[in-house]
Amino acid sequence: MKITLKNSDYLTQNPESIFREEEDGAFLFDPKNGNLKYINCMGVNIYQLCSGSISVTEITSLVTENYADIPEKRIEEDIKSFLKDLIEMSFLKNKEP
Repeated sequence: MKITLKNSDYLTQNPESIFREEEDGAFLFDPKNGNLKYINCMGVNIYQLCSGSISVTEITSLVTENYADIPEKRIEEDIKSFLKDLIEMSFLKNKEP
């Protein structure tokens, strides 16, 4: 399935997913479909920002502030790819209007 993600989208965590933080990252598990994913510390930060209160653009801006040596376009592409993966695996979803 092709996921379309807009900069104006607000994402929320799937409340049925289990988030277990580890020393150097975290595991996400969805008991409904059996999906399991390990995310690193940066992934944890991005995942935790998906509370439904800030947009994809705002998430990108917050991350970009901490990585001035990496081109903003690359950061945006990497974040969108990561978020799409989490949507496909049912760990995130678009906030309902």
